Amino acid sequence: MALDIIHWIEKQVEPSECDSVDFIYDHLISQSGKSLPIIYQPFNAADRTHFIDRAQILDFSQVAGNSTVLDFGPGDGWPSLIIAPFCDKVIGVDGSQLRVRVCGENAERLGILNASFHHVPSGNPLPFDDGYFDGITAASSVEQTPDPQATLSEFCRIMKIGGKLRISYEALNRYKGGQEQDMWIVSSAEDVTHVIIYDRYIDREFVRQYRLTFNLSESEITGVFHHFGREQSASGLSIEVLQELRRNLQSSCICTTRHPSGRTLVKWLKGAGFSKVLPSHNGGRFAGKLWDIMPIGDRPKDLDSVDKLLHPLVEVVTTLEAPVESDPWITAVK
Repeated sequence: MALDIIHWIEKQVEPSECDSVDFIYDHLISQSGKSLPIIYQPFNAADRTHFIDRAQILDFSQVAGNSTVLDFGPGDGWPSLIIAPFCDKVIGVDGSQLRVRVCGENAERLGILNASFHHVPSGNPLPFDDGYFDGITAASSVEQTPDPQATLSEFCRIMKIGGKLRISYEALNRYKGGQEQDMWIVSSAEDVTHVIIYDRYIDREFVRQYRLTFNLSESEITGVFHHFGREQSASGLSIEVLQELRRNLQSSCICTTRHPSGRTLVKWLKGAGFSKVLPSHNGGRFAGKLWDIMPIGDRPKDLDSVDKLLHPLVEVVTTLEAPVESDPWITAVK
């Protein structure tokens, strides 16, 4: 994607500024596309993605035990609804009212009684007393807040002494070498489709995201690309495609998000007051490698067997320090 497309959008469409909630999270009935094991699909031990997902859940559950846990930015209820059996109580908070409603509906459908979900507008202080939580999970959510550094300080404030935070995040190094500019198309209604364009500033650790919402179905948008002999992709996007789509433009906005690297997060967490900060390997990455080398006949056949295999291994993996340059998951203890 050429930068002239970004410049065209800014000059010809003049998108308004918004936060990540208005940008996308209040427009997704399911943030995961209803792909999550247990929440939306029966757990399938023969599915590699389910095996990895379970290892990630067991990773996040390391902050649980007989405790009260905050899940910051739960999306569709992940990991909060799945780690609920490991906790006394789970409280999910999200800046999106739609996400809160979806999580609550999923909890009710699954019969989970010790999880509740609450709306807290993006950037607002968290409505909890100092030292309230034993543990906090944050799965690729801190970078969606207006001020990630302030969010980490809030985590430290509401954490008990000795409490543990486990955080995963989207650093930008993975996009180097060709994905600095990118595109994603997502439908939020039968005849409403969002074209989302990413302009990533990797070394400066932030992203400018442009959302163009059209009164068209995804198939109709695909037809416009094909009309001009273009594939529906970031490289296929052109000004002539955008000019044609603009006839059906409903709204446009721009959202800027900060995506700290592992090195930056470690610095911020220490500055926030956490006494111990450990960049470590994560259960999901380990599980994927284990799956790939395990003979098919040796793979566990059900959820209980998966847990029996993975739980002690994930407990060890999450204590092993990983190079901060690899942008690993991070554990922080107050």
